[in-house]
Amino acid sequence: MKNRYRLAFILAGLGMASTQAMADEKIWTFDDCVEWATTNNTAIRRTMLNIQTARQDYLSAKDAWLPTVGFSTNQNLTNYPSPEAGRNGTAYGSNYNINASWTVWEGNVRKYRQESAKILEQQQTLAGDDVVKTLKLGILESYLNIMYASEAVTIAKQTLEVSTAQAARAKKLTESGRSSEVDYAQIESQRAQDAYNLTQAENNLESSRLALKKILELGLEYELQVADVTFPETDILSPLPGKTDVYNAAAAWLPTIKSNELSKEIYANDVKIAKAGYLPSIALQGGVGTGYTSGGTGWGSQMGHNFNENLGLTLSVPIYDANSTKRAVAKARIAEEQYGIAKEELLNDLSQTIESLYIDATNAQARYNSGISQLNAMQKTDDLVNRQFELGYVNPLDLLTAHNNLLNARLELLQCKYMAILAGKTINYYATQEVEMNNQPFANSHTK
Repeated sequence: MKNRYRLAFILAGLGMASTQAMADEKIWTFDDCVEWATTNNTAIRRTMLNIQTARQDYLSAKDAWLPTVGFSTNQNLTNYPSPEAGRNGTAYGSNYNINASWTVWEGNVRKYRQESAKILEQQQTLAGDDVVKTLKLGILESYLNIMYASEAVTIAKQTLEVSTAQAARAKKLTESGRSSEVDYAQIESQRAQDAYNLTQAENNLESSRLALKKILELGLEYELQVADVTFPETDILSPLPGKTDVYNAAAAWLPTIKSNELSKEIYANDVKIAKAGYLPSIALQGGVGTGYTSGGTGWGSQMGHNFNENLGLTLSVPIYDANSTKRAVAKARIAEEQYGIAKEELLNDLSQTIESLYIDATNAQARYNSGISQLNAMQKTDDLVNRQFELGYVNPLDLLTAHNNLLNARLELLQCKYMAILAGKTINYYATQEVEMNNQPFANSHTK
């Protein structure tokens, strides 16, 4: 996962022009969308920066084991208004020092902070995994919405063709005197409504494409075309895996849950760090220095004679700190309780999500099965009414009722189909971390 993010960051650094050109070369499959988003989405790129920042924090915690070395110098000029005999009224002095210090022991604070920094780096990587999860599910929903909207456009076109033929037939009946102008006006009104429905369906398709373009961050001017998908009956009506099995599988891999598990170790380290306030600390210091004062021997001579070396050991033992350490430990233990609460909330949210998906899936499958029977009945009724209308046996109201019932049955079945597919594939993703689409090959062409 980390390698993938590093690759994403490198590609982002090369600029969007080359990747945009690559996007123009082919119609998008679902896998194309996922690959593009996990490379170019700004949330992913921001996560990459967060991972790099966490890495530097870890290296800083690791560097805390190293000694510190510094150079200092002091230049001073002293004026004596009433100097003693033989002494200059103004004296110049300077000193030069190189000092080093190293903390030998401080209650293992550096160790615990380094461990926590490493865990925070892992959590940032998991945050990237969570962004990928969100992107995949968002792309899945948007992609299926496009498929749904595309089929709805097909239904609207077919419906308009039928109503146009009916209006033409009604016009001939009116011209021959077998039907009234009112009857024709009613059927023509239905044709106009079906034409509007087609326009609305096409607008819905464009809105669905816009939603996917927003996730892919392709820009408003980009004309997104997606590859068609074949959904066999197994994708719609296949038996769902065991609810408990899906829940257990998701609880084992979901990034937010894994990240919370890592938080438990951070909280434990925070308690240890707070307790270190009760413990003594040992530090080692050393340095070399020299100096010069005017009025004496030459600069070189003084610098040589004044050269010195020093080495020291400091032991600091806390005796009473106004209970600050006691309060720090208490607050760290309170924070430690957040782990259990967060875990319970995450698992409850997961349980509700899985439960909701199963309800949606089973309900959609049941409605789909019922919708097939209803559509067959509405189709037979519509065929019969159309034949009777051509023979002049039914009035326009019956014809329009049959027409609209068939349209509603087709749209209802289409909606149930995609609700079942979305819920089923989302459940499968929680169980396996995979989303499969049976994309059909299209000609590789894009227009902008």
